[in-house]
Amino acid sequence: MVFQNPDNQIVATIVEDDVAFGPENLGVPREEIRRRVDEALNIVDMYEYRRHEPHRLSGGQKQRVAIAGIIAMQTNCIVLDEPTAMLDPKGRREVMKALAKLNKELGISVILVTHFMDEAVNADRVVVMNDGRVALDGTPSEVFGQGELLRSMGLTVPKALELADELRKNGVSISGAPLTTEQFLEEYKKVLGKI
Repeated sequence: MVFQNPDNQIVATIVEDDVAFGPENLGVPREEIRRRVDEALNIVDMYEYRRHEPHRLSGGQKQRVAIAGIIAMQTNCIVLDEPTAMLDPKGRREVMKALAKLNKELGISVILVTHFMDEAVNADRVVVMNDGRVALDGTPSEVFGQGELLRSMGLTVPKALELADELRKNGVSISGAPLTTEQFLEEYKKVLGKI
């Protein structure tokens, strides 16, 4: 599990020692730990920082170090609790890129707890909780297609969908429910082509 604040789970004074902490506690042989640490840091693009002090890293870098520590344990599933909540936009992009790489390239299941709907649009499955119960469960298109219900629960919809909805209210005929900037631009180009 990776927590919202990486400072709550970084335990060592050097990045590579922190990434090695989990495998060491699992009794992994030292040579294998070295290989895993290097591999995990490369996966999250933090290898060049292996000898740095974690407290001198940015929030996004610390979060990637925390993720590397989980990768080094060679788990099949990672649960992340609001891992981008305390990050600036660049740090958020770095972390989301690392998570996509873990899932798509390494086949690691990623369970992401987030209030940022723009992060949820790339998921295979979205589960919306409300008052401790499952309120919605489906693909991003199925879930975010119920924008009014989401708003009634105090949640937002992805920015691309929100913009499309606003344009529709003002007479622009955007079709579908674009969830990403790329999808929105594709639909908007179709509208421009009709003018």
